[in-house]
Amino acid sequence: MDIRIEVHHWRRTFFLAMLLAAAVFLFHAMVLLEATRLLNDVHSWLAARHGPQNAGRILIPMCFIILFITHVLESLAWAIFIWRRKLIDTLGESLYYTTTSITALGYGDVVQPPPWRMLGPLVAINGVLMFGCSTAFLFLVLQKVWMHL
Repeated sequence: MDIRIEVHHWRRTFFLAMLLAAAVFLFHAMVLLEATRLLNDVHSWLAARHGPQNAGRILIPMCFIILFITHVLESLAWAIFIWRRKLIDTLGESLYYTTTSITALGYGDVVQPPPWRMLGPLVAINGVLMFGCSTAFLFLVLQKVWMHL
């Protein structure tokens, strides 16, 4: 392969990866904002019908489910990107790689050759930011529930 084509492919892939990181962050922010509105409405409805203690018992698992599905979808978006760029042969292997990267677990049993190796830390940075936002969101939900006990 011509070195110019390889460098162009490398730059294009990293540019697209940065766009994907921004898109995943925007998706995450939109989910959190919409979940805030939804959970606030649901909490009021549940508290009126079942009392504040029971509302919190239902609201917290709902929050966990929303966050779990959101993180799975974000990992899947990265997996599809890496698989479609032909950086990993199968979608399953790509999902395993992105999930271990996005959670910063990083087993290291699936690694990219240079220069693609830098995608792992990029996915991990994106994941740490997303999990940080989710943690802050979950803290606010728990705080709201505790205030109504």
